[in-house]
Amino acid sequence: MDTILTYLKEILPPSGFILIVVLLLFFPEKIEKWSALLWKLLNKLGGLFRIAHKRYVKHDLQSRVNEFVKQMRRDVPGISNEALRVEWVNPDMPRSMFIDKGHVVLRLRREDPADHNFVHGAYMFVSTSLLRKTKRYLSPSQREAVDLYVCTKLFEREKPSILGVFLDEYLHPKTENPKSKTSVLLDDFTIIDRGGLFFSLFLQELGYLGEKVFGRRRDDLINTEVNDLIGFLKPIASRRIGDESDLNFKRVYCRLGIVIIGKPSVLLVSLHPYVTYIRYQLVNQNIETIYILSRAENHEKIDKICEEFSRDYEYVRRLRFTRYLEYSDRRERTQQYLAVLRRRGVGVFQPSAA
Repeated sequence: MDTILTYLKEILPPSGFILIVVLLLFFPEKIEKWSALLWKLLNKLGGLFRIAHKRYVKHDLQSRVNEFVKQMRRDVPGISNEALRVEWVNPDMPRSMFIDKGHVVLRLRREDPADHNFVHGAYMFVSTSLLRKTKRYLSPSQREAVDLYVCTKLFEREKPSILGVFLDEYLHPKTENPKSKTSVLLDDFTIIDRGGLFFSLFLQELGYLGEKVFGRRRDDLINTEVNDLIGFLKPIASRRIGDESDLNFKRVYCRLGIVIIGKPSVLLVSLHPYVTYIRYQLVNQNIETIYILSRAENHEKIDKICEEFSRDYEYVRRLRFTRYLEYSDRRERTQQYLAVLRRRGVGVFQPSAA
């Protein structure tokens, strides 16, 4: 890379060189995607560019997976800091993966078809890096369902043309029995994800769970709490405007509250009702994470509400996004605002549940 930059500095005007450096620093995935397209074009020229096929697969896989992870990190901070790096092995060697200095290194067979290498590489990366700490506590079906669902979203976003390979190689073989635990969880994730926010919230809570260390932990209780969290989020994700549902989740290992502010007119009168509710129903109940959801035009008032609790909670995220609201007679596309508060001083070491 240093050699390339030195060469570019010699042949480009200063403004052009600075632009290239900025792109490399802030948008490396975009640069690598352009590189993959170049190698793909060279690959079509045949034998003269035999190396082009491997270079295309390598850069295409690295750029698309790394960009997907970068986007996920915007929605779920701290979910994964590793980047993907691809290395090639001989056909007689097994595919493998390992962690090396902030990278998940995948060793793939260079003779495999490009689509298969992309699918195997992406799945291996997700299963290795996504929620790595948390997966120590999850059941096999929970781990498998999370990996399959996130990979499906990755392929839908980055390369839908190879979804068929993923279905044949991974999803269908692992969900042949529609009543299996993995199949049921995938159906649940689909329902939660339709809410436009709540699958990210689910991953966020799993991430927080993974940051804790448990003495004589009870895996069966953690597995039960994760399943309960899924059951808690399903009706919230599919609720219609006006529906009533429990928005507080209070368990041994996972404690969160969701505050949905649906009527801007209430905020115009006073912030006091929401401040009072959060203080007595969430703060005083030792809720660890508070998610405040409202229309985007209310963001200044939501920020003021959050400031009331700055002593006890850290303002970890502000997010604007688009989601559909379900009414009894229509669906309305709206701009939403999410504020996430995390209790300060949540202990890393957690005592075992009785």
